[in-house]
Amino acid sequence: MPQFDTTELAAWSGGQWTGLPAVPVEGFAIDTRRIKAGQMFVALRTETRDGHDFLPAAAAAGAAAALVSTLRPDVDLPQLVVPHTLTAFQVIAREHRRNFPGPVAGISGSAGKTSTKDLLALLLGERALATEGNLNNHLGVPLTLTRLDPERHGYAIIEAGISGPDEMKPLAEMIEPDVAVITLVDRAHTAGLGDIDGVAREKALLPAAARETGVAILPDVVANLPAFQALPVRRLKVERADVIRPEPAARDTIYYAVSHRDARTGVSVAPVNDDAAPELYEFRRVSDGMTQNAVLAICVARWLGVEPAKIRERLIGWGAAPLRGEVRRDRGRLVYVDCYNANPAAMADALQVFKELTTDATARLYVLGGMEELGAESEAQHLGLGASLALGPHDRVLAIGTGNAAVREGARLQGASPDQIEIFDATEQIGHRMDDWTGPIFIKGSRRYHLETLLEESAVALH
Repeated sequence: MPQFDTTELAAWSGGQWTGLPAVPVEGFAIDTRRIKAGQMFVALRTETRDGHDFLPAAAAAGAAAALVSTLRPDVDLPQLVVPHTLTAFQVIAREHRRNFPGPVAGISGSAGKTSTKDLLALLLGERALATEGNLNNHLGVPLTLTRLDPERHGYAIIEAGISGPDEMKPLAEMIEPDVAVITLVDRAHTAGLGDIDGVAREKALLPAAARETGVAILPDVVANLPAFQALPVRRLKVERADVIRPEPAARDTIYYAVSHRDARTGVSVAPVNDDAAPELYEFRRVSDGMTQNAVLAICVARWLGVEPAKIRERLIGWGAAPLRGEVRRDRGRLVYVDCYNANPAAMADALQVFKELTTDATARLYVLGGMEELGAESEAQHLGLGASLALGPHDRVLAIGTGNAAVREGARLQGASPDQIEIFDATEQIGHRMDDWTGPIFIKGSRRYHLETLLEESAVALH
């Protein structure tokens, strides 16, 4: 773990020490149940609890010190007193990141950011520090950045997740990326951000905070949005083409072509501003949207100097992460399952690959969890989802939660009969309706529905 200088901590945070730690400060923690000896406990105040109440527990767990806004003289623990603990913690993370000599990649997007982050970490190798789990918010980003250790890490890959206005700016200022990636801008979190333009403006704050020598690597549909055309840093636009031509690509455009064959996906990527031949990569079959994310990760890895041969080696066996666009075999049935993201673009992308994988099927079962945080657009988007299913006469739909009635109506408007669609308020109400289904099954919905509980433990991923 990195060690933090007490003088720097005071200077960065504008705080005052009540006494210096007896041991080096090695990282930070916000939960006394997970704190490690030598870490600094950050005493955060929330609507439900005050971290200052847990200073005795932090001391008992071996904390080196505490970052506080209210001094606790009754606790035998060195305390760095600051005006606001969260702000101070974020400033410390920002300054620690600025001292890191390696490149930092910042990744966000309405869908695909976690998969892209995970793949980029794989491509960059064991010296890459990457966001773990869902630590992508105002607390997770500083927790990740303060883990940066130049002796262990050559790269950092930081995921930034938002759901409302004014959330990206502090994240972007901490990350200060050398390379920024926005995987997608779509109608996700429009309940908080208003509309797709609001989503774009908020997401664009990440590449806007890139270093002067930094670059934004963006899909063409993102790069062409007004909020991204005005970026103060260089943009590399990643655009799909039917074929990769031998002549050099347009300035700052990276073209790629895709081929899906059975259980494999191949991509041909043209180096930007280069006469070299296109680079060929292959991996397990994934959707077009996930293929685009893979190309983004490949482009970042190439930009950071990873050779194509090493990328190909690290792509062996790569595919969709568990429950994130994963294709499984369950009692002989093909099951497409994604329990982490359900905005309109992600739904459309997943449905496309499912239908391509099941072209010979005569009866498909769609288990759909609602798409959350769409605000005023929710009903229209769920209506469109129902219509897009284009149900065959033997297909069935189980629609759960938000927008379920609109999904049913959309399917009905496209000719489906009422008895083909059942609606439910909660996942557990589905019961055993999947048990006797023998055809392929599509399972996708927002995280809150925990649709993975419908799967049998014996279901195995296809490779």
